Amino acid sequence: MGLFTSRRARRDGHVTVVQLVSALFMFVAFAVIGGFLLAGIALPAVTVAGSAVNGSVELFEELPDELQDVSLPQQSNIYARDGKTLLATFYDQNRVIVQLEEISPWLQKAVVAVEDKRFWQHNGVDGEGLMRALAVNLQSDNTPGASTLTQQLIKNRLLQDAINEDDEEAQDAATEVSIPRKIREWRLALAFEEDLNAKLGEDCDPADPAVDCGKDEILAQYLNIAQFGMNIYGVEAAAQYYFSKPASEITAIEAATIAGITQNPSKWDPTRTFETDDGVTTNYEQAEIRRDAVLGVMMEQGFITQAEFDEYEAIPVEETLNISAPKFSCSASDVAPFFCDYVTKIITKHEVFNSDGESGRDLLYAGGLDIVTTLDVTKQKIANEELLETLPADDPSGMATAMVALDPDTGQILAMSQNRDFDPAAEAENSTSINYAVDREWGGSRGFSPGSTFKPVVLAEWLNSGRSLKQIVPGNIQEYKDGDWADSCNGPITFSTPYKPGNVGNTGARSQSVLQATANSVNTSYVAMASQLDLCGIADMAEALGFERADGAAFELVPSSVLGPQNASPLGMAEVYQTFANEGVHCEPIAILSITKPDGSEVAVPQEDCRQAISSELAAGVTYALQGVMTDGSAKGHQLDGRVSAGKTGTANKNTHTWFAGYTPQLVSVFWLGNPDKDVPQQYMEIGGVWRNFFYGSTLMGPTWEEFMERALEGEEALGFPEVSDEMLNGVPVRVPDVTGRSESNARYLVNESGFYFQISEQLVYSDSVEPGTIVSQSPSAGSMMTPGGTVTVYKATDTMPDWWYNWPSGWDRNTAPSDYWGSTWPPASFEANPPSGWVQQCEDGDTWNEDTDQACPGFEDPGDGNQGGGNDRDDD
Repeated sequence: MGLFTSRRARRDGHVTVVQLVSALFMFVAFAVIGGFLLAGIALPAVTVAGSAVNGSVELFEELPDELQDVSLPQQSNIYARDGKTLLATFYDQNRVIVQLEEISPWLQKAVVAVEDKRFWQHNGVDGEGLMRALAVNLQSDNTPGASTLTQQLIKNRLLQDAINEDDEEAQDAATEVSIPRKIREWRLALAFEEDLNAKLGEDCDPADPAVDCGKDEILAQYLNIAQFGMNIYGVEAAAQYYFSKPASEITAIEAATIAGITQNPSKWDPTRTFETDDGVTTNYEQAEIRRDAVLGVMMEQGFITQAEFDEYEAIPVEETLNISAPKFSCSASDVAPFFCDYVTKIITKHEVFNSDGESGRDLLYAGGLDIVTTLDVTKQKIANEELLETLPADDPSGMATAMVALDPDTGQILAMSQNRDFDPAAEAENSTSINYAVDREWGGSRGFSPGSTFKPVVLAEWLNSGRSLKQIVPGNIQEYKDGDWADSCNGPITFSTPYKPGNVGNTGARSQSVLQATANSVNTSYVAMASQLDLCGIADMAEALGFERADGAAFELVPSSVLGPQNASPLGMAEVYQTFANEGVHCEPIAILSITKPDGSEVAVPQEDCRQAISSELAAGVTYALQGVMTDGSAKGHQLDGRVSAGKTGTANKNTHTWFAGYTPQLVSVFWLGNPDKDVPQQYMEIGGVWRNFFYGSTLMGPTWEEFMERALEGEEALGFPEVSDEMLNGVPVRVPDVTGRSESNARYLVNESGFYFQISEQLVYSDSVEPGTIVSQSPSAGSMMTPGGTVTVYKATDTMPDWWYNWPSGWDRNTAPSDYWGSTWPPASFEANPPSGWVQQCEDGDTWNEDTDQACPGFEDPGDGNQGGGNDRDDD
């Protein structure tokens, strides 16, 4: 115990074990590094003299690759489209690399004064400092460091390279306390300075603020790599954090605070907090002690006067601070946290950032990127306000709402918002980590049923097939059975139970035009329309327009899909409506405009990806119908003031989700409301302070869409939509296909594909030329021209003669062939010898003879009794 009690040892005049070991360490180290056996003399002589270093190559070690080219992690910043509004900052190490001329001279002086006062005299290793440290170790318990700035730089660069390579062994080697590591550090420091001096020169111009010599470069590198707080690296990040200003503007007293931290960041950081008996305390007192110590050293070295020292020392450290904590991660964004999260998902997942061995994650957290996004701050703030005005985050209903706005010409995302706080841990009240506006792949949910906002997809396929907007479609409730639907992808549709959809209240509707059915969102009419189409064609149209299921699953080819049960996200639905607004040109959503590296070079980003998905004429037809929704239909109360708009309400089954999707030529936006965790009917409840028995898309989302669009488009020119063509309104005649000899399902597909209703007559037609059950005849005939929407009636073949072949119905005209007669000549020749029962013959004078009544034609012999003509032999008396 006594041997290790330094206070007693000093009192007795003895050297402690600790002092002895330290002295031996220094002795051996000096001997080895110089290659000399004269311990304690050789190295100081070499380094102090300087000339011996230049002439003794044995002292140097060849610089390893990991020391020559070390990439320092830097913070990346995500900005709105203006390039100025900061959304969030990302980093593994909070660092911003700056040039020496961008660092205040006070910072340079303060760091040199307190960390390496002989920096400008030594050649990388300070022999005088080592001797002084040795003397102190021998005389006291203090163990002052003798590491120069160059040595600290070497250690930090080796450590950073090991971190970059994720090499734990190398990390341990860079920080271990051992004689070999220290000796290697000295030798590398000498070689490093010699190398830089050879490249940049040894003579430094004090009047030139930029790097013009080896020493300047070492100082610049050190000031950018050193740690100045808890996860704060480099003086620029430190200046911004502690004083909310760039490093170039730091004053003497501020420089003393920053320079003092690097010796022990956890101890001297003024913002560090800790628990005491009196509660949470901030580390101001310790930080002030350290700051004043640095100021004292600066005064001793002539950087400040005694009067300045006295002035600065009297100022409490907390009064000088102006803390600006970085907006680390998207949760710190007060403008668009969910959009920010979407951008990070793009960077970490998109192939353009994750190819050729590069990692999007590393780019974001260490690349020092300036990321300029598509976000329009004005529109984003409007969206935030309108969503919260409609539905506060803490609404008792538990409902949530989200929206997306796109530029229809480019697909750029201008706004993305929801009425929840972003919290990656989802622990805070009314918070979530899930972005309700996007698909699951990009941080979203499984999606929500879009309801009738999907109907324009069906309408687009309807018009694409040659049908028209003015065509009359049924609205009554119908029961659909096997064979009533065409699916060229998977074959005939079969039902376990008949499909019998209805409208609100499970009611039917009158027959009406497609325009009216669209304006009033009539389910039964749209199902009737879809039954005339190919479900595979509807799925293909959905894909062309940009529709995808939010959960990534394939589109389900079932009849009910036309009413929107397949879950989508607001962004996915916005893609569909963007295509209509952009005259049929679909653009993939874009969130990033540019990414710039610290050296000014550009990083490749996902490029604008637009294609002609549908014809402009077809898009104009859909837009014309959706304008009717705004002027005469379910969204009549939400038509924009002074400008055209097109839109569609959407209400999922049982009112579980309500939507509004709409657009003008300049802006597309989609709004959703529902329970984000499960399907909860919006019935007989209060949402956002509004009570309704049933909520629809027009109840809350329609007004919210209207308010957003009015404000977002304020000052924009009122543009019009393209004119609708006559073909879209009235249709174009097409040729009727030939379906004779085909099966019912194949005939249905061909007829529907051509744009016609398909109808099967209940009347069977005898034929020996085609298989029974196949189509034997049709009306209109094959090759004739008819406007889509007309009806093609087909007749099935049978090998059984019709009943009239054996029993001629009373009152039927013998001279008119029955509709199901298959021959070319009437009456058939076989009737002369073997007529059906009840067959009526026509006499020359117009009278008739009927074999059942035994009434003969005048002048002819009764075939029944051999009499020749001359009247009737019956005696009615």
